[in-house]
Amino acid sequence: MGKILSEEERRHMLEKLESKIVATRFMTLKYITSSINQDKVDFAKMDMELPEFSKSLVRIIEQLAEKDTEEMVKREAAVCLENLKKKLNPALMQDVPMCAACGERVVVSCRFCTKCGVELKGQKWVSTYKICEKCQNPYDPKWNNCSYCGNQLIKKVEVAKICGFCKKTIEPSWLMCPYCGSKLKLIAGQ
Repeated sequence: MGKILSEEERRHMLEKLESKIVATRFMTLKYITSSINQDKVDFAKMDMELPEFSKSLVRIIEQLAEKDTEEMVKREAAVCLENLKKKLNPALMQDVPMCAACGERVVVSCRFCTKCGVELKGQKWVSTYKICEKCQNPYDPKWNNCSYCGNQLIKKVEVAKICGFCKKTIEPSWLMCPYCGSKLKLIAGQ
């Protein structure tokens, strides 16, 4: 299993990723990718113990992947980010929305950014989420219940079952069709 980076190593890593020298950014991304692939550094454990470092690391690498002026740095940042997210907490594996004002990762159901205090309702990412019918707050499409009001978001729809012999509508729990007498379910031991 990999090691946990010291405070100095973590600080240097973040500084190198933000360096003005292209080769420094590129080689730091290469080092992170190599460390992940060879389990030299335990990024998963560091994420649990030092979540702020993980957030900063992911945020910087995302910015490099999107906005770096050098194409090779962008490509390496994308590869590094993909590998890093596989190692980190599952919450970071998803596309977590970010505050448009400060870049902080935010919880879908928050009304304001916890870092800069900007209202999140009008931000671009909000339109990609569905709105709860009961409380009008955004929710992730994968959720079963609203985190604000508990409203059941995914409704189970009972589909009418039809007897395979007489083709009449029957209840899913019935063992035998009351119309034609045919067995609908096999019962253990019969």
